[in-house]
Amino acid sequence: MTAVWFGLALIASGGAGVLLYIDRIQRQRSGRIRQIWAMTQDFGFRESDPELVANWRRAALAGQDYLTAVDIVTGVRRGDRFVLFDLEDTGTFVAVERDVASDVDIDLRPKSAPPPKDADLKLLGAMSDRVMFATDLEIARRVCDSRMATLTAGLPSSLQLLWSEGRWTLGSLPLSTKPRDWDEAIEAVSRLSAILHVLPPAVEPDRLAEPHHDLGRPQPTAGSTAWVAPAVARVLPPPPPSAAPPVRAIRPRPAPAAGPVFRPYQGPAPHA
Repeated sequence: MTAVWFGLALIASGGAGVLLYIDRIQRQRSGRIRQIWAMTQDFGFRESDPELVANWRRAALAGQDYLTAVDIVTGVRRGDRFVLFDLEDTGTFVAVERDVASDVDIDLRPKSAPPPKDADLKLLGAMSDRVMFATDLEIARRVCDSRMATLTAGLPSSLQLLWSEGRWTLGSLPLSTKPRDWDEAIEAVSRLSAILHVLPPAVEPDRLAEPHHDLGRPQPTAGSTAWVAPAVARVLPPPPPSAAPPVRAIRPRPAPAAGPVFRPYQGPAPHA
């Protein structure tokens, strides 16, 4: 009986080894296909990056920062930089970067998918066969226009979750997707990223702490030691009262000394 169990264990171990070998061969083949696809479109390719996933924390990438991204493709589509990568046993992901980040994040997922686990994401409503969640409902309504309705109605079936984080817009696909699915996913995520440009930019905490500066006054550059007058003029106190200066007495000029009195000539005196 022991020999039977030992034989079954050997068979199971051998089967597991064969499956791992087949999976490895398929992964190498998939990576080779991804690399050829990237080269034909002048995109960059690298085999792995252990720190890439740490850039995101929502939706299908929540808690996945310990995994290493593999078969990574980088390029530019619609003027925005994108990244396409795989996570083993998880899926394929597309991330498109915008020029300006936003504090408002959205999540657009199929109606059959469970709601997001993020506590700050609130239900906004349905768009076609998708459901939208957002961190700020009033602001997120700005993107619910005809462009969003057209986009959600024409999303490829392989694209599962769509969401945004800061300056990134992301989408997830199954691992079994092909180059055509990658092109369609990049195009769809890029279109959504373009729509999200209407979201307000993120407020930088450092700028909130900056003191007010009068634009009409010069401001020293970094490393400058020149003194800059403050923007608000100081009100100088009035000078302290002081005693009036003494008044010098003006002495009258002395009268000129008496001298001979000159009279005009009247001619010779008459004789008596």
